[in-house]
Amino acid sequence: MRTSNRAFRITPPVHSQHEMKEPPPAEPEAARNRPQPRLMRPAHSGNGHQEEQPLRMYTEVQVGEMLQVSLSQLRKWRMKQYKGQRQGPPFRKLGRLVRYPEAALRTYINS
Repeated sequence: MRTSNRAFRITPPVHSQHEMKEPPPAEPEAARNRPQPRLMRPAHSGNGHQEEQPLRMYTEVQVGEMLQVSLSQLRKWRMKQYKGQRQGPPFRKLGRLVRYPEAALRTYINS
């Protein structure tokens, strides 16, 4: 088969002055309305002896990224017990949600 010496040039269509270009799409509404993580503070007992420390809770996804393990591995650690103790970082259940307290996570990482 012979190839042609002629090259095809593709040119973009020419728009008239009356046509208006659409603005670039804005970020989706859901992404703009997504709540940002907040620091939660424990309830103050009122006796004046408790220091007020921020209580931060991490999600499974955040902890998985920090520890560089998959979500399924975190879930396996939560379900499995070895000699009466759970494996993996300590967690809390808030209804159906699983959260990892920052202080316990730091202790787990440093141990």
